[in-house]
Amino acid sequence: MMQTDKTPEQIAAIHALWNVGILSWKLWPQQLPIYNAVRDLPDDIDEAVVLCARQYGKSVLGVLLAIEDCIRVKNVCVLIVGPTIKQARNIVAPRLKMLAKDAPHGLIRQSKSEGKWFIGESELVIGGFDQNSGSERGKTLYKVYVEEIVDSDADKYVDSMTSDIGPALTHSIDPLILYLTTLPKVPDHPFIIDTMAKAILNNALYRFTIDQNKALSQRQYDACVRRSGGKHTEAYKREYLCEVVRDRSIVIIPDFSDETHVADFNLPQDCNMEIVMDWGGVRDMTVAHLMTYEFLTGRDLFYKELYWPANTPSQVVIDDLQEWFDGYDIKNFYADAPGQLQVDMIKTHKLAVKLPQKDNWEASINNTANRFTTNNILIHPSCKLTIQTCRSGIFNKQRTDFARSKTLGHMDAIASLMYGVRSIDRSSPFPEVVGSDGWQYRPPSQQQDQNIMPAKGFTPKGFKKFGG
Repeated sequence: MMQTDKTPEQIAAIHALWNVGILSWKLWPQQLPIYNAVRDLPDDIDEAVVLCARQYGKSVLGVLLAIEDCIRVKNVCVLIVGPTIKQARNIVAPRLKMLAKDAPHGLIRQSKSEGKWFIGESELVIGGFDQNSGSERGKTLYKVYVEEIVDSDADKYVDSMTSDIGPALTHSIDPLILYLTTLPKVPDHPFIIDTMAKAILNNALYRFTIDQNKALSQRQYDACVRRSGGKHTEAYKREYLCEVVRDRSIVIIPDFSDETHVADFNLPQDCNMEIVMDWGGVRDMTVAHLMTYEFLTGRDLFYKELYWPANTPSQVVIDDLQEWFDGYDIKNFYADAPGQLQVDMIKTHKLAVKLPQKDNWEASINNTANRFTTNNILIHPSCKLTIQTCRSGIFNKQRTDFARSKTLGHMDAIASLMYGVRSIDRSSPFPEVVGSDGWQYRPPSQQQDQNIMPAKGFTPKGFKKFGG
């Protein structure tokens, strides 16, 4: 449909841009940084997350990106998917019609189906996580734009992404799943635990808050704050600041904070270096940490991490570990590994491995969580899996074990962390007597227990003490 207020020259210019799939001129200023970030994604990124505050214009942006893809690449199928097919159609159809008002005649045609549009020589399909899994089978998808995760059913989301949409991208010439969404209301949603965790590890997560939305007047901004109940509320933090609101009743480390517990530090000049690891075997990840205790500040320092997927051959893990020993004077090496593997590591590979303390699982969790609560633990930023697991790791529904996720595994990084906190050598790395002009230090008694354990009567019933 042509606009009558345009000159023939202007209409010709607009049609020329449409015909080559250049539509970024239709975007608001605050949408352009998102558009540019998406179009500039590295070729090896096939999954990216863009978290946007409410009313940022992400739905219009997603439809515009999908239209551009259909025009630029012939004979492909682009999918926009939402929590339900009804929601997706209600979001996409009016925005597509709005954007297409000045498109050349015949470039965009709606099929007899409400969920399909022909754009150029390609198709734009509208789908939902609630559809039958076979609904998209048989199609080779080019790009997928995921519209709003917030109301999606967790099980349907996982089933759709893993059994339907993911396989449909197998033969794509340039596959990409782009999530344009606000955050789910449930902090243990697989989008947060799996999808976002993977995006963070790949440096493919972007966040655009209400404070970056320059299209809002002060009056509109204040109204958003007021309607959400105030800046202190969970709703405001989730909907407008794109923050994961952590449910203290289900997260393993409720007081973890990136600002407090993650820092780029140098190892102390005098310290006892140790390695601790949780051996995953055939089902879980294997995770190892290079760690030490900073005696003068009383902090546990986790300096490096290594991790391997399930079923990694033992020799590969051992070879990688032995590289760690080069350049470090390792005082202790703890590994929660099967008995025969422990024997092989000691006898065959000459690794003086010991079993970590793991006699009381609940006490170990409480002990580790308390190190974060008292700010006596610090993690180096290079330990990305550890940081993400501390941030997102949760218990199972019965709180009898850690939950499992595709990205974080069986929360194996926290398991290794727990062994380290329980087993770390907190004795002084200094000589027997260290003196200066004003003070003198004397080491603790050899009988002093170096493990930080809850005081008698301290361990709470269940996990309510640290679960909030």
